[in-house]
Amino acid sequence: MTQIRRFAASWHPISSVTYSALFLILLWTSVQRFIIGQEDPSRCRALLTDGTWAPAVNSRHGPQHWEPNGCRMVEYSTDATHDCLTGRKFVLAGDSTVRQIFWAAARKLDPKLAAAELNEIVAADEKHRDLTFAAEGVRLEFIWDPWLNSTELRDTLDAFHTQPTPSRRGAVVKKEVESPALIVLGSPGLWAARYGGDDYMSIFKDGIETVSTYLSLASESSATRSSSLSSLPNWNHDYTSAPNQILLTPVQVPAYDELTLKRTETITPERIDEMNDYLSHLPSNQTSHVVWAFNRMVEEDSSKGFERDGLHVDENIADRKVDIVLNSHCNNPAVLNDRSFKGTCCVEKASNNNLFYLALVFLCAVMLYTPRAQAMPKFIRPDLLAAARDVLVTLTWCWICDGTLQFSKVERHYRQGAFVAICLFWLVGSSSMLHKIVASATETLSVKDSKKEVESSGSEEADKFLSRDQTDEIKGLMQGIILLYHFNYASQALWVYKIVRVLISMYFFLSAYGHTLYLLRTRDYSLKRVAVVLFRINALSALLPFMMGTSYSSYYFAPAVTFWYLVVYIMLRTLRENNDDIWPLGMKVLITASFVSVFITTPGYLEMVTDALYAVFRMSFDVQELRFRLALDRYIVFVGVTVASFVHTATSTDAQEVFTTKNSPRLFDSGRPRFWVVCSAGLALFLFITQSNLSTKQSYNAAHPYISWIPVLAIITLRNLHVTAQNVFLAIPAALGRISLETYILQYHIWLGGDATAKLTLGGFESASLPLFLIEKALITSLFIGMAALMHNATRTFAGTLSERGFLVFLAALWAGNLIYT
Repeated sequence: MTQIRRFAASWHPISSVTYSALFLILLWTSVQRFIIGQEDPSRCRALLTDGTWAPAVNSRHGPQHWEPNGCRMVEYSTDATHDCLTGRKFVLAGDSTVRQIFWAAARKLDPKLAAAELNEIVAADEKHRDLTFAAEGVRLEFIWDPWLNSTELRDTLDAFHTQPTPSRRGAVVKKEVESPALIVLGSPGLWAARYGGDDYMSIFKDGIETVSTYLSLASESSATRSSSLSSLPNWNHDYTSAPNQILLTPVQVPAYDELTLKRTETITPERIDEMNDYLSHLPSNQTSHVVWAFNRMVEEDSSKGFERDGLHVDENIADRKVDIVLNSHCNNPAVLNDRSFKGTCCVEKASNNNLFYLALVFLCAVMLYTPRAQAMPKFIRPDLLAAARDVLVTLTWCWICDGTLQFSKVERHYRQGAFVAICLFWLVGSSSMLHKIVASATETLSVKDSKKEVESSGSEEADKFLSRDQTDEIKGLMQGIILLYHFNYASQALWVYKIVRVLISMYFFLSAYGHTLYLLRTRDYSLKRVAVVLFRINALSALLPFMMGTSYSSYYFAPAVTFWYLVVYIMLRTLRENNDDIWPLGMKVLITASFVSVFITTPGYLEMVTDALYAVFRMSFDVQELRFRLALDRYIVFVGVTVASFVHTATSTDAQEVFTTKNSPRLFDSGRPRFWVVCSAGLALFLFITQSNLSTKQSYNAAHPYISWIPVLAIITLRNLHVTAQNVFLAIPAALGRISLETYILQYHIWLGGDATAKLTLGGFESASLPLFLIEKALITSLFIGMAALMHNATRTFAGTLSERGFLVFLAALWAGNLIYT
């Protein structure tokens, strides 16, 4: 018992909470993987069985998106469809409802050619016949067989093999015996109900029994898929390794109110339900190939999903049916090499099983290991070992969450009421803990092992205008809203986007303000200081690409903060003897702002820098995205520099002591009501004009660099108008603000998923009650915040021992790693 107490005492509270949450999630992951998840390990059943309609991404009136429960379905493009089916045959057999799927697949391959051929068939009035369609090596065939009893269909099924035919591996076989890659069979229910009379059920059963043997044969595909994929010698295999597949559609449930009078006499709900009930009671190795999701698509509102005849679905639903079929066949783990591929339905986990088990063993081992000073040689520092442990655990967890398929990823949706409510909850909850500012900003700005001490020339109160605790508080409040903005996909709402753009600009303002004030007060322009700052900003975003297969520029915040820090540093270091004089410093700011604006917005300059970085470090950048991000905040940074220079000048001499005295802010106190009115009115006017007049993202982005300073200066002025407000700060957001950079980067992989394009879930909670849902999110969020804090402390620990030579070694290691990796 004593050993347990000592072991527990050796852990930092943050580490204890973080690793406890990690243990609980690993425990649930093991239960989910080895017990519960065995029912549908590849999430094929989720794809084929159930789902819901989600609103269009960019328009209320656009086509809706079908989302299976518990996995992400990809809407296959023309190029992706060609990649999957090139050199293969896709066969569909059944009635006119299956023919719709045939034409939807043809539209994916070649929309113009499909439209032309469909018009020819309609003009010739030859609907009930076999069809073929070929486009760039892909062959589609439709067999008109509403009873599933034709000779041609039987021959096609006889040629079916679960594994790719030898012709796909270089051998020569006759074309006519090559197995189709995909076969979609339409249940004969509608024709049996319409024309079968009282024998409709026996006719329906005969059709199903004709193909049931082949459905059982196709089940071998599911049994052998994992072994076939795990035996792949490398990750360079393409879709050729995907097993062949047969799917059966359920009996289409029509829109009964839209049917003609003659059809309503025979196509009745009782008959359709009876036939679908028969399908649901087939052996499990056959029902697993029934695409029940086809009927789920029209259950929510059948009047909107059908054409006028009440039997045939509209084009959007037909397109989504094809996507379900393609996802069931084409989501091969080999394509997961491409980070742009986001599908998780019908994807096997076998390809990274061994790595996953090793990762689990590693995490369990490090959770039981705590460096102790008495057990270490004198030349090894336990704090450095603990920092290295936390870095490795964080990187490993990022890979488990987002680099494997162990966790589910589901689409995000913007719901305005929920988003506003949770933001208000965050703001109100953040106000629950007030702390008094006890340390001056000059003390906070000093760094460990710095050879230069900060000269404190004003009173302690002078440092409380935008003190370090206060800037951390503002960063934390903003970061909480930004995280919720990403989690709730609120970028779809223009009014929210405009507010968040201001918050991001305020972050750059505060960053520039802090760096400028530090440099002006300490005059520490040493290369060691530069190395420490650059290391702390970039360590995480530089290491993650090696683990996640992403790029450094994927985490755009770190490159942007790095760029603006270097701009501020170079500007202040140049002619630094004039930095205490406000007018020469102002001229430097104006000249630098003009030069940087031209550098960012003029094509060619950024390309030169990024090309050089790629040549040296093999770091790739999306130059257009980088230009867009930097241009949005190209002036607010210099506003931060200007405010910092005024604060430094005002608090460095008694003659220009402007912002505070021992009792109250002199400048603010002399006209506090006017400041309240001007700042509040300016903020309200800014929100009114931007929300009511700039009706597109493009128009707002064009204006943002020139107007973002208005709300930023208004907010920081209102925050500091009263001396009482200067003396306290909100503890909860301040804590989040200190780790804002880490939370912004880690959200890509361990709070969200799919590189911040989906919600990360533990699996098994898709239909859970609200309490269980909240427990899941609380666990994920606790681990996310805890690991961000651990990474923050780890980088601070490493930075505390970093020298110029150590930083060069770090850069050399990155260079070698990128050279090998690429």
